[in-house]
Amino acid sequence: MQLAQTLETRTTLAMTQRMQASLRILQMNNADLSDFLAEKYVENPYVDLRLPSGGGLGASAEDWDRIAALSADRPSLFAHIADQIDLAFDASRLRAIAYDLLEMLEPSGWMTSDLQGVALSNRVPVEVVQSVLRSMQAFEPTGLFARSLSECLRLQAEEEDLLTWELEALIENLPLLAEGRTAELAEICDCEPDDIPDIAATLRRFDPKPGLSFSDDRPPVFPPDLTVRRVNGKWQVELNRSTLPAISVDAATRAQVVDAETRRYRAQALSEARWLAGALLRRQTTLLQTATAIVARQHAFLEKGAGALQPLSLSDIGEALELHPSTISRAIAGRLIDTPNGALPLKAFFSRTFSAGENGESQSQDAVLDLVRRIIGDENPDRPLSDTEIAEIAAREGVKIARRTVAKFRGVLGIASSYQRRKEAAAA
Repeated sequence: MQLAQTLETRTTLAMTQRMQASLRILQMNNADLSDFLAEKYVENPYVDLRLPSGGGLGASAEDWDRIAALSADRPSLFAHIADQIDLAFDASRLRAIAYDLLEMLEPSGWMTSDLQGVALSNRVPVEVVQSVLRSMQAFEPTGLFARSLSECLRLQAEEEDLLTWELEALIENLPLLAEGRTAELAEICDCEPDDIPDIAATLRRFDPKPGLSFSDDRPPVFPPDLTVRRVNGKWQVELNRSTLPAISVDAATRAQVVDAETRRYRAQALSEARWLAGALLRRQTTLLQTATAIVARQHAFLEKGAGALQPLSLSDIGEALELHPSTISRAIAGRLIDTPNGALPLKAFFSRTFSAGENGESQSQDAVLDLVRRIIGDENPDRPLSDTEIAEIAAREGVKIARRTVAKFRGVLGIASSYQRRKEAAAA
C-alpha cells in the first residue's frame, strides 16, 4: 500500500460565536437590546451604556395600530424558516432555490405550486427544485410547504408514523369525508362504514394550517424602531432614537496594571466592548439601509394604500444591498415603522407577484387582495356578487383572476360566500 499526500482547496462557511451573536443582536427589538446591553454593562467595566429616556414618539404602546400587532418575543414564520434554510443547505444555489420557495409560502404554511417557474428562474432542472422542496417539508412544524390539505395531513401522519393504508385512502378522498359519504369511503378503504369515524378521528390530531401558529393579534408592546416621513417631497427614514440604547467604549485606565492575568482580562474585556460597539453600529446601519430600500420600492404604498403595493421579495432587497436574504429576514423580523398612516410592520411592505395584468405589468398579491376586498365592499348587499362575477369585474379592471382564486382570497380576507352574505343581509 502506497501513501500519498495531496493538496485540496475547499471553501467552507463557519459561524463563529461572535457571528452568531451579531445575528441575534440584529434581530433584537430596541427593548430587548436595552436589556442585553444592560447585562453587558454589568459584566464589562469598559462598556459605557446610555439607555433611552422616553417611550418613543410621545405615545404609549396602546396607541399603535393593531395592524402592527406582531409578536416581539418570538420569530416570524419567515424568520423561523430562514434559520432552518441556513442550517439545511450548504450550497448557495440550493439556498437560493429554498428562499424562492419560501417567497411562495402562505400565512397558513401552505405554498403555491409553481416549481417549474422556480426551476426556470434558477436555471436548474425541476427535479432539483422538487428535491429542495422535499427537504423543506421536513422543517418544523411538520406540514409546512404542503401544496394542499391532503399533502399537509399526509406529511404529519408520516411524521407520527400513523399513515396506514386506510388513513392514506381517507386523506386522498377528503371531499367525500366532508360530504359524509361514508359508504363510498368504506368501499375505497375496504372497511365497514362504521370504521370510517374511527379512522377520521386520527385526522383531528393534525394541524391543517401549521403556519398560523406564528400569527399574533395581540396589541404591540413596543413602539416602532423606525419612522418615515415625507420631507420636501421625498420620503425619509430615520431610526427612532428615543427608544434606541447606545454604548461607547471606556478605555481609560482605571489603575496601573502590572499583573499579567489582569492585563489579559483587560485586553479581553476591551476587545469584547469594541466588538459590541461595532455590532451595534452594524445593526443600526443594516436596519436603516433595509428600511430605506423598502420604502424606496414601496413609496406608492405609503401614498395610495394596499392597492398600490408592488411585488417585492427578500431577495430583491438583498440584491439591492448585497446582503443575504436571511439577513434581511432577521432585520425586518418584528420591526415596526411609524408612517403617516399609522404604525406598520416592515413585513407588510413585502408582497409576492400574482400575475400580469392586461398592460403587462406585474401585480402584487396584496394589491389583488385589496381589489377583491373593494369589489365586495361595493356590492349590493341584497344581491351579493358570486366569485365568478367578482372575477369578471376584476378582469374588466385589468386583473385576470380565476374563480377558485377569488374563493381562496375571500378566505384569506375572512369574507363569507355570496350565499352566506345574502343570509346575513336578510337577517339584518
